[in-house]
Amino acid sequence: MEITLTDRLDELRAEPVDWRFRGFAATGYPATIGELAERRWNALAGDLLLPIMVLKESALAHNLELMARYCRAHGVDLAPHGKTPMAPQLALRQLEAGAWGITAATVAQARVFRRFGIGRILLANELVDPGALRWVADELAADPSFDFLCLVDSAAGVARLGEALGGAARPPRVLVELGLAGRRTGCRSAAEARAVAEAVAGSPVLELAGVEGYEGVSEDRDEVDRFLADLRELAEELDGAGLFAGRAEIVVSAGGSAWCDRVVEILGRGWNLSAPVRVVLRSGSYLTHDSIHYERVSPFGTRIPGDRLRPALEAWGAVLSRPEPGRAIVGFGKRDVPYDLDLPLPQLVRSAAGELRSVDGELTVTELNDQHAFVSVADRFELAVGDLVGCGISHPCTAFDKWPLLPVVDDDYTVVDAVRTYF
Repeated sequence: MEITLTDRLDELRAEPVDWRFRGFAATGYPATIGELAERRWNALAGDLLLPIMVLKESALAHNLELMARYCRAHGVDLAPHGKTPMAPQLALRQLEAGAWGITAATVAQARVFRRFGIGRILLANELVDPGALRWVADELAADPSFDFLCLVDSAAGVARLGEALGGAARPPRVLVELGLAGRRTGCRSAAEARAVAEAVAGSPVLELAGVEGYEGVSEDRDEVDRFLADLRELAEELDGAGLFAGRAEIVVSAGGSAWCDRVVEILGRGWNLSAPVRVVLRSGSYLTHDSIHYERVSPFGTRIPGDRLRPALEAWGAVLSRPEPGRAIVGFGKRDVPYDLDLPLPQLVRSAAGELRSVDGELTVTELNDQHAFVSVADRFELAVGDLVGCGISHPCTAFDKWPLLPVVDDDYTVVDAVRTYF
C-alpha cells in the first residue's frame, strides 16, 4: 500500500505530548499532538510552561495565501525552503496552497521530507559525499515517481554524481549553479557554467534540467539585478547550444525571501527557448515572516504593493526579577530565542489579571544569557514580577530549531494545534 504524506502526518499527530516537549504537559493531562485543540489550553494562562514560542495561526494562514496568490498572479512556481521550519505539517500546508515542491539544503533534510512522503525535492546545494549519493540512488530506485533535483558547479562535482549514480534506475535532474564572486557555491562565469553544463549533458546517467542561482547573498539591488540577468542569459546560451534538446521543460530557479520580486521581474517575463520554462522561487521565511529582519527586507507591502506579510512567531517569558530600577530579568534566553541577527523585540505585556497591553517601545532587550533576558524598562512603564513579556523575533531559521514542538494559537492564545519540527 502506498504511504502518503497524510498517512505519515496521522502518525505524527498520534505522538504523545509529554515531558520530552518543553513547554507542554504543565497541567498533567496527557494528550497526543492531534488532541491538543480539544484541550483548549491557553499558552498564557498557566496551561503551558514558560518560556514558550508560539505560532499565530491567523498570520500563518495569511502568509500562505498571500504568497500563493502572488505566485499565481505572476505565473511562477514555489518550492519553499523547508530548512526554515523543518516541519512536515507546514510543508503539507504549503503544498496544499499550490507549492510545486519543497527545497532542502542537505540530504539529511531531504530525508525528513521523504519520510513524510513528499514527492518532489529540490536540493539547493551540491551533492558530493558518498552517503548522500547512496541515499539519492536508493530513493530514485525505490520510487519511480520521486522527482529529485540537485545542483552542480564543477566538473569534479559532475564526475562524482556520474560515478555514484551510474547504476541508478534513472537519472536525477541537475541544475547548473551560477554564483556571485566571493560568496557561496556556484560557477563564477558563464564560460565556466557552460563547461559544467556540457559535462552534465554529455553524461549518460545525468539529466541537465536547467540553471539555478541564489541572489539573497547580496544586499545590493543593482548587483541582484545584474546577477539575475546573467542567470537568464546563461539559460538562453545553454539552450542556444542545444544542451536542453528533448527536454519537456527547462527549470530556472532563484529567489529567497528578500528579493523574490526581482526574480519575478527579471526571470518571470516571457521566454523564447526550445521548451517551456518553469521559474521556481525558493523563498522559505515568508511563511512565518518575523518582526525585525524580514520585516525590514521583505518586498511585500513595500516594493510589492498591497498586503504585507505578518509575523507569526512570538516568544513569551515571565518577569522573574526587578533587581534594580530600569531593569527586568525575563525568563527566556539563547536556548529559547534567535539572537544571530537581532535580539527579540518586546511588543506585549500580559498582567497577572490577564490584561494585554502594548509595550510601545518602553521595553528593550539589551542582552541574553542562556536562560535570561536583560530588559531595559522605561521609568514610566509599569512592569511587575510575574507579568509576561511577549516578543517578536528576528530570523525564523534560528527560531524553529530550538523547539521540537511549537503550539499553534489563535488570536486569544488558545492552542489550536502544534507543529513538530525535525532538526
